[in-house]
Amino acid sequence: MSGSNQAYTSEVTLYLQEFSNGNKDALDKLYPLVYSELQKGAHRLKKQFFNLDTLNTTAIVHEAYLKLIQSSGADLKNRAHFFYISARAMRQILINASLRKKTLKRGSNPKVIHLDDLQEGLVLSDRTTEDLLLLNDALKKLELQDERQAAIVECRFFGGMTVDETAIVLNISPATVKRSWSYAKAWLYVELSEQ
Repeated sequence: MSGSNQAYTSEVTLYLQEFSNGNKDALDKLYPLVYSELQKGAHRLKKQFFNLDTLNTTAIVHEAYLKLIQSSGADLKNRAHFFYISARAMRQILINASLRKKTLKRGSNPKVIHLDDLQEGLVLSDRTTEDLLLLNDALKKLELQDERQAAIVECRFFGGMTVDETAIVLNISPATVKRSWSYAKAWLYVELSEQ
């Protein structure tokens, strides 16, 4: 890791530690540091899976960051852990948007509270909505069999992380990530094909 990357990683970890120790001002310093990396992850996700949908990646990033800070702010240990949790948050945001769309399509009129303009930023096609929900169901099944493989899918697919980043986040070797990623993709392919 280069010196500038080490400094960046250390700075992010420092602000996360300050925040977990009760310093709310650390968030103001953290957000500009992590924003572009979160944005890149959301763009990769859009390009890989949602290329036909109008998907406001900025809305996803803002919502994911807000979710992170509200739900697990005190538990964020370091940069790697932060980005793993952000991948999980992005997954949940997209699944929730798909569930909302499916519910509205059925004619229900649920009372939903939206933060900012997230709903406007998540225009998912019917096909994407269905695919996301099927993928989520398959991931839940995979998680019951092997939590680590499900976590690898979250990191690689939803977080857009590299093999090395995933290895750091999950505290396993890059070789294990590659092996498990290959297995998980094959398993998901079979599971989704059956559905």
